[in-house]
Amino acid sequence: MPSGFQLAQHQAIGYETFTRVFMEGSARLLAEGAMIRSGDVVLDLACGTGLVARHAAALVSPGGRMVGADINPSMLEIARGCIDVDVQWVESSSDALPFDANTFTHVICQQGFQFFPDPVAAMRETRRVLRPAGIFIATVWATPGQNPYIDNQLDLLAELEPSLASSVQRATPANADDFLGLSAQSAGFLDVEVTMLEHEVDIADFEPWFLAQTEGTPWGPTLAALNAAERKQLASAMTTRIEPYGTSNGGYRLPFRSYRIHARSPA
Repeated sequence: MPSGFQLAQHQAIGYETFTRVFMEGSARLLAEGAMIRSGDVVLDLACGTGLVARHAAALVSPGGRMVGADINPSMLEIARGCIDVDVQWVESSSDALPFDANTFTHVICQQGFQFFPDPVAAMRETRRVLRPAGIFIATVWATPGQNPYIDNQLDLLAELEPSLASSVQRATPANADDFLGLSAQSAGFLDVEVTMLEHEVDIADFEPWFLAQTEGTPWGPTLAALNAAERKQLASAMTTRIEPYGTSNGGYRLPFRSYRIHARSPA
């Protein structure tokens, strides 16, 4: 399996519509924290529907170049159709990028490395395409216990279909900060720093949003196999689990936490 995050076209549309709700905040923070300037050449690795690329593209202008690469053609199709800034979209795996060495000033990756078959190989390939002293910045969901929505969603899916357990565990790796830092060091990066990135998201009509968002994930087919009563039962169970994050207006305010790595390629 080349990637743990493959989506059909209808799921990619759902990802852009519903998962974007909580990915957008960290995408903006990730791009803004990468120290991108006009004239830079930036790769958004595992770009999905282009959530990071749309922020970073504005920062490279004028005179720069923005590239988004993803192994999933459905995600790239959505990216091409919904982003009106100048981005080059490329279908590619993480460990065999179709770019010359020393091409990019920055490589950014949001929530990709935990799904790559060989994260260290992907980081070595990232280092290859970076220019000397180029910036590498990426996020992975923080260790279980840090993200109540994601943790409980994945727990419920694994309970619903035990064969999904190993798949869902990849989304939030144990000791995710060490996973990022040690992988980057093994790949030859320097000045490796791992910090926490956090933002909050307000969800008003939670249950239908939860079902729609889950359908736009690799585990969507499991949800699609449920009947209406089973879907309602799953949504109610999820609502009960996140009750501590309820707000006075009947919605929910959910924290989302990622570990962010910032490193440099050798000069």
